[in-house]
Amino acid sequence: MRVAIVRSKSPAGIEPRVEREAKALVRAGHEVHVLLWDRKLEHQAKETRDGFSIHRCRTPAPEGQIGLVPRMAQWWCWELRTLLRLRPDVAHACDFDTALPAAAYAKLRGKHFVYDIFDFYAYMIAQPLGPATRGALARFERFAVNRADLVILADKARVVQLGSGFRGRNVEIMNVPEDVQIQEAEEPDFTVFYGGMLSEERGLRQLVEATAMAEVKLVVAGHGADEASLVPLFQKSPHVRFLGSIPYADVLKWTARCQLIAALYDPAIPNNRLASPNKLFEAMMLSRPVVTNSEIMPAETVEGVGCGFVVKYGDVRGLADALRQLAASPAMRREMGARGRMAFAERFNWPAMEKRLVAAYASL
Repeated sequence: MRVAIVRSKSPAGIEPRVEREAKALVRAGHEVHVLLWDRKLEHQAKETRDGFSIHRCRTPAPEGQIGLVPRMAQWWCWELRTLLRLRPDVAHACDFDTALPAAAYAKLRGKHFVYDIFDFYAYMIAQPLGPATRGALARFERFAVNRADLVILADKARVVQLGSGFRGRNVEIMNVPEDVQIQEAEEPDFTVFYGGMLSEERGLRQLVEATAMAEVKLVVAGHGADEASLVPLFQKSPHVRFLGSIPYADVLKWTARCQLIAALYDPAIPNNRLASPNKLFEAMMLSRPVVTNSEIMPAETVEGVGCGFVVKYGDVRGLADALRQLAASPAMRREMGARGRMAFAERFNWPAMEKRLVAAYASL
């Protein structure tokens, strides 16, 4: 089949999950096109890699700010026009901001609509929304969900977000990486690494404060809606190194170089409680311990596997204490890393996810 995967974000060119899915479908014999929105005009309009084609909408737009709203109509028009031009057999939409044009195309042309939910928007948005507004957004999302031939979830626990009326087909494709082993010399001093969205809800302020208290180093990479408030904080902190947005290969290199990976999510944001972050599984793959917080799904994995520390979100002293313990005990770090690696190899590996994805597509 000809498949078009649509994602409205393209940090460092293409997101790891989108790239993994595209490569898996190419290996299964499908013709794959990926439609992305290059909001900062950092990449080519067209590109070919690993057997699939990339098409980018090069319309400038902010990230997670009110100025994005008027640009959405331009993005949706570009998405629908491109789908009509490519004529895919499957419109594979990643998240709600790509779903409606993809669903409209599938209905119009009698094609398949796959809805890949990275985050359920009604529960993800951190800005204050009234119950009526958030409820209306949830209803719109479930409208798209119930028109999909297949729904893809990053974690089976998220099925509750689809609503009690959902009777369609769904498959769990976890955010696990393709297995690679990277030979990188460790940082000479104990260093914490955070790679991901620059958002106030990711505990970055607490992480900066805790690493200062524990007298350890912090490396941060990423981009996001709260760059304007967070980047100056990183730049004025002498123990923090800010890398900006870096390619995925470099994210893995820094994961291998640093002694601890941070994955903090504010549980007050409903969607965060069901987070299934790449960085958790990347750390497990590369035998690195993880520090996360309670009341979210990653905490269950970290505690169950024994591959890191779980602290209360916002507890800076508790976080600093965990950092001190790990900094003082290389043996503890090695044991936690080994347990994470074993669990990754046995349960959280990409070949298993690829088989599920290919089988789900075969059943369309």
